[in-house]
Amino acid sequence: MESIRKALDSTTAASGDELVATMEAAELWMDVNLETKILPLLRQSPMPSNPFDIPSQFGDLNWYPTAENEQGTTTTVSTGKSTLTAYEIKAGVPFSDTLEEDAIIALIPELRANMARNAAEVIDDLLLNADTTTTNGINSDGATIAKTTAAKAHWLLGFDGLIHLPLIDNTAQRRAHSTVVLATMFNNNLIKLGRFAAPGHRGDVVHVSDVGTMFTSMTIDEVETVDKIGPRATISSGELASVYGVPYIVSEQMKLADTDGKVTDSGGNTTGRVLSFNATQWRTGFRRQISFEADREPGKSQTTLYVSFRLAMTERTGTRSSAAHTALQYDISSVT
Repeated sequence: MESIRKALDSTTAASGDELVATMEAAELWMDVNLETKILPLLRQSPMPSNPFDIPSQFGDLNWYPTAENEQGTTTTVSTGKSTLTAYEIKAGVPFSDTLEEDAIIALIPELRANMARNAAEVIDDLLLNADTTTTNGINSDGATIAKTTAAKAHWLLGFDGLIHLPLIDNTAQRRAHSTVVLATMFNNNLIKLGRFAAPGHRGDVVHVSDVGTMFTSMTIDEVETVDKIGPRATISSGELASVYGVPYIVSEQMKLADTDGKVTDSGGNTTGRVLSFNATQWRTGFRRQISFEADREPGKSQTTLYVSFRLAMTERTGTRSSAAHTALQYDISSVT
């Protein structure tokens, strides 16, 4: 923080106090958390080390009839663990001394607000869409991307996200809906979740969709009119808070896709998707929360502010190819 203050104070008097007040890391992190939609749904674990192992739940016990004075039969329960491995992601924003001198009062608050908004967007984008595949990935089908590809490199962070599991890892958990929005598409996802669709607490299971699918879902016959659902009818309330008792979240980071469920790199993505999952079966962790530092380049009369964090994500079973806690309906038509 001191280096940033000095960099900005080098040509502008009395700008340090404003900088400290508006760029303080803890407050920025709180703002980022408020902006995220997907991150609060998932269980977060502290990461005292990297990688960090999380013990999974014990397996079931075997039960036997017994009688007085009989030695009971014991069970060696199965154990397991999942591993959180944090990966770093960084962005930089350069600005010149001239901009600083002429617009310092407007620059810092605007930069701070943009950082909070964009950091929240990229966190949710990673949790939903991360894919380590460089060629024909789920977000860039038909192309090859690299860790230097602008606006796409972040998907290669180091782990695969929520959508990747049903779409690629365990294809039994995906279904091509191949028609217009219907209430059955939400129910079909819950059927695929099986026992994971029975939440211990409200909010354990959620539906997430893109914006177009959400707005079109408000026209489903079962929820649109007062005679079907009463005062919660979407025609008057303007919202669809839950479907089959499961909270319904809309995320701008849930993109429209092609008919195969992937996002085609060249465009033409016009179909919707609904992702349903049991949030207790996923873990996220931050080895480093939002961090920023300034790099002063006097020869260029420029300062670059770098923003970074280290994020980890894993699912609890340890075997994505058979995990049944996440499901996807895709190829939902007439959502644009």
